Amino acid sequence: MTRDYNGKLLALKFTKPNARDQTIFQSLNQDIYGIIVADAGYVSKKLEHDMNIENKRLLLIRPYKNMRKVATAWQLQIYKGRFKIEFDFRDLKLFHGLVTSMPRSVNGYLANYLHALTSFVLA
Repeated sequence: MTRDYNGKLLALKFTKPNARDQTIFQSLNQDIYGIIVADAGYVSKKLEHDMNIENKRLLLIRPYKNMRKVATAWQLQIYKGRFKIEFDFRDLKLFHGLVTSMPRSVNGYLANYLHALTSFVLA
């Protein structure tokens, strides 16, 4: 899921559990411009190189805590906003019913996901 700073949903994709996150991230965000912030799970020089477009898009990847990387004050401030998407996932799970074992078919799961996302976006 990709969202803007104000919570507007920009992109979303459901994938198989064995899908490569970096590949999905790149395809999901290829048409989004500005500053994109990702967590440490996306640390990759190749991904940074491929996603950055001079004067159009900048990918900031929060480094792992054990990585030594120099960050400017504005980058550290932007990283602090990264937690907002974690709250979105928490809300989807706890308040909108995204995670459930009730559906008995693939169509039932898809309907549940659609219902959870619709109620999340409209809330």
